[in-house]
Amino acid sequence: LQFVLDLKEKCPNVGKRVFWVCFAALPQTWPSENLDKLLGESPHLSPFAVAISNCADFVVVRNANQNMYLRLWCVAELGFAIGKRRHVQVIGKMPKDAVTCGDELKDKAVCSDPGDTSMLKIIIARSSTKLAAVITKVVKAPAGTVLDLGAAI
Repeated sequence: LQFVLDLKEKCPNVGKRVFWVCFAALPQTWPSENLDKLLGESPHLSPFAVAISNCADFVVVRNANQNMYLRLWCVAELGFAIGKRRHVQVIGKMPKDAVTCGDELKDKAVCSDPGDTSMLKIIIARSSTKLAAVITKVVKAPAGTVLDLGAAI
């Protein structure tokens, strides 16, 4: 997995740190009604948000085949991190033809569940005005960059 190689290459002491890996931690293949119960009624109380609120670091592992910020939950997670004033360590490569404008990505991003898309679009619209700018910085940052979300704009 490229994810593991990128993590080992760019994260110091990777074997001594604890990571929440959203795509591996949540049973995304569950039937939607079961996954809805796990995620809860408020994204701010979801496993994503709880993990982000309890972490010391926030690591974005980009994928050279897919722009992760076309996935609305990834946009929301970055929004949760901004709310906690975390640093973001950026590793991995973006697709060569990736959209790099945060506003455009925020608008294009969707979830596989239309209900989640509607709910998250509302929450994101009410969230930090810095979100689009931070997405742009994360997408454009060279691998290995650490961004200070308090000063990312």
